[in-house]
Amino acid sequence: MLTKEELQKIIDQFDEYELKQQGIFGISQYGSGSDESFIRANKEGLELFALELLKSARDTETIFSDTEKNIIPLKYDEDWIDENSDTFIQYVQPISDKQKLKIKSEYKSTFVDKLMPFGCGLIALILVTSVIVGLVTLFKWLF
Repeated sequence: MLTKEELQKIIDQFDEYELKQQGIFGISQYGSGSDESFIRANKEGLELFALELLKSARDTETIFSDTEKNIIPLKYDEDWIDENSDTFIQYVQPISDKQKLKIKSEYKSTFVDKLMPFGCGLIALILVTSVIVGLVTLFKWLF
């Protein structure tokens, strides 16, 4: 994890004014749901969005210590934000929770699981036998 000072060093490497002159960034969706979203941006726009996220990461500790303020506003109404975007991210709401990994339990096959292929094979054998007996009976009946 980067410290606040390390994040600031990275932020200082960007020429924000120049990026804002050339950058385009937008979040759109091509279908009816949010699961069909995509980012439409040029290199400068991606760098500007990354810069905003880096600034948010830098200011997260300050937000946690300030009980009145619980969000970090993003500049979503600037010229570099694509006006045809479907989604405008207006702020970041930092949380102090950490990701908890879900322990995957190993599946152990049961006796029924082991018998399932034999049961399906038996049903298929009965069906094939029934069809053959039915066809033979039909031929005997017609001829």
